[in-house]
Amino acid sequence: MRTRTIPLTFFLSILAILLAAPVSMAAAVTVTTDASSYAPGETITVSGTTVASTDVTISLLNPDHQLMDITYVTSEADGTYSTTFVIPASMPTGQWISGTYTVKAFVSGTTVTTTVTIGQRITVTGTVVDSTGAAVAGATVTIDTASATTSATGTFTVSLSAEGSYTLDVTMSNYYTHTETITVAICTNDVGTITFVSFEDKIADLQSQIGDLNTEIDSMSSTITSLQTDITSLQTDITSLQTDITSLQTDITSLQSSITSMQTTITQLQTITTTVSQLQTTAATLQTSVTALQTSVTALQATAAQLPYFYALAFVGIIIAVIAVILVYRKIAK
Repeated sequence: MRTRTIPLTFFLSILAILLAAPVSMAAAVTVTTDASSYAPGETITVSGTTVASTDVTISLLNPDHQLMDITYVTSEADGTYSTTFVIPASMPTGQWISGTYTVKAFVSGTTVTTTVTIGQRITVTGTVVDSTGAAVAGATVTIDTASATTSATGTFTVSLSAEGSYTLDVTMSNYYTHTETITVAICTNDVGTITFVSFEDKIADLQSQIGDLNTEIDSMSSTITSLQTDITSLQTDITSLQTDITSLQTDITSLQSSITSMQTTITQLQTITTTVSQLQTTAATLQTSVTALQTSVTALQATAAQLPYFYALAFVGIIIAVIAVILVYRKIAK
């Protein structure tokens, strides 16, 4: 509990005023606070009005009517006054307990009061913006049965009575309702920035999507046309390939016939080769025979030289005939 020493002269002046003034002359006084509920660590701002330049005694009592703080101030020339009470950062602390507190303002025999609630508080804060990031003012934020309206900067604060999961709705004319599930605890729960989508934004988005779809359709149409051209070309290529295959099959058949003919020719050549070998063998034998005959002719010529001329001519004629026969045979053999 915070206390402040009040000078004796203050009480003497109050006593003098009470003794000098009739009861009906009691000063008028008002008292208000800047909020109806507070959380630990916050500051209560008390203000009001009374007679100008008048001492005002302000006290704060807890739910058990125990004095928690007291102060005094002097009103301004216009009769206004104000002061503050600081709430401890953690509760309960001593006589600071959760509940309804009474704020009293006393001026010249007149006492006025107001009440505030102090305790652990659950608040949900956030900011609502549009698709461009600009703040949306005047939107209604509803959580359970509590609600608030966004400020000029798009911010909001909603107080709740209990922890747990809640559905948060943001509504406003010409905007789509934004809905999300949040979980809150005893403290200030910041849900961050909420992007609010307007009907105009949605229409513009849909128009953009339609434009993209039209572009894709045009692209697909071009692709289909190209594919159809490719298919026609492929069909032409397939027809040409089938013709080439038919021609190739004809060529293969012709080649097979040629191979068969060549195989026959090779067989014939092999037979001719055998015959040639045999002729070569015969020629070699004939050559040997001719050599032997030449030797015999030479010997006969020597003998003929010793025979009479007639016999010699006859013998030469026989030899010439034999040689002619041999030459004819060799020519046939070749």
